[in-house]
Amino acid sequence: MKLRVVNNIMKDKTLNTIISLLIFLSSYCNAQTSDFIVTKSLDTIYVDRISLTDSKVKTETNGKKVKYNIDEIISYYIFKENKYYERVKNPSIDKIKAKQISRYDYRELERIHLDDYEKRIEYKFFHRLTNGKVKLFTEGLVYTFTPSPGNRPVGPPDILNNKSYYISIYDSKLELIDYKADLEFFNNQGKLKLTKDVYELLKVYLYGNVEIENKLDQLFLLKPVAKEEQIIDLINEYNIWADTKK
Repeated sequence: MKLRVVNNIMKDKTLNTIISLLIFLSSYCNAQTSDFIVTKSLDTIYVDRISLTDSKVKTETNGKKVKYNIDEIISYYIFKENKYYERVKNPSIDKIKAKQISRYDYRELERIHLDDYEKRIEYKFFHRLTNGKVKLFTEGLVYTFTPSPGNRPVGPPDILNNKSYYISIYDSKLELIDYKADLEFFNNQGKLKLTKDVYELLKVYLYGNVEIENKLDQLFLLKPVAKEEQIIDLINEYNIWADTKK
């Protein structure tokens, strides 16, 4: 009799465990097949569509549109891109343009005007590549063309200098990574590589774990040069370790 009761209890526990697992997997799948925003009160809101202006985050769900001030949203996720975007302090806001431009250099004056406009935006959303103690971000590509006399684009887009990478500890001020896309840009899609400068920077950020430091050294010695995906994997491994030390 006691054995039967024990067996029934075990069956119930097993069934409850399976049900709980199914509920978790169902919610996980739903979370991964929909766009969502995360508010500053840490509420997650699933939506059909997300778009941005300089000061607003606009959403649409079942035809209903809702606008949020940019300082109300801390992050959002785009399912089709499988990308997370996090609100950060605009790294350009502290830059000062010291160069004097001739009033007749209209092209340069227009560019400076756009630069100044960019600096007035207090917050931006950057694509977050890692999450945890060490965050790696990239700023989206901006396609520009060399204009022809008829104001038509000539040749391939000039995007080599328009993809930037940043790194931070938790929510600290973003540090620009000194990195330039190489001549194999179109094969590498402008992604980050473990150059000497990147390696030296990561030595500073990924401190405190000898095993991770050794792996970073080994990656740096690889030929061809270690790629962005390998860098991301290493930072994620460090972040998992750092999380256990809290």
